[in-house]
Amino acid sequence: MITSSVFTYIAIATLLCLTPQECRSQQAAAPVKVTYAVVMGQNEPISAEVTCVPHVACDLVDYADPAVHLTITVYSALKGGGELSIDCWSDPCSFMNSRSRIDFFGRRVTTDLFLGQPDFGIMVPLVARKRPVIGEVLISF
Repeated sequence: MITSSVFTYIAIATLLCLTPQECRSQQAAAPVKVTYAVVMGQNEPISAEVTCVPHVACDLVDYADPAVHLTITVYSALKGGGELSIDCWSDPCSFMNSRSRIDFFGRRVTTDLFLGQPDFGIMVPLVARKRPVIGEVLISF
């Protein structure tokens, strides 16, 4: 009885050693196809698809406004979820939470882009000001 369990462990260890490491890592971090659409102001909507590796920042490119840079980090292809970041070069912009990044859960997200300073730090404004919407992002994977 002890010898059969020892042989079982040896067989499993042998299979794991013979399987190339790159095959196991590819299964763990399979690329995810992210489809997105960006609408900036009165410009034509742009949609595209990029392939991203989970837990690695991936640029969302091919949209009309070069002054806005969007980045997505996908956490899990099966459960969905991730982080969306924005960086504006000409005018300050942010998401609804007045930050330059948001976490999302699920495989689909729709969010507005607002004109206004991101990242207040520890300061909280006493008056909530209505900020104009400058665009919208839709993501699905």
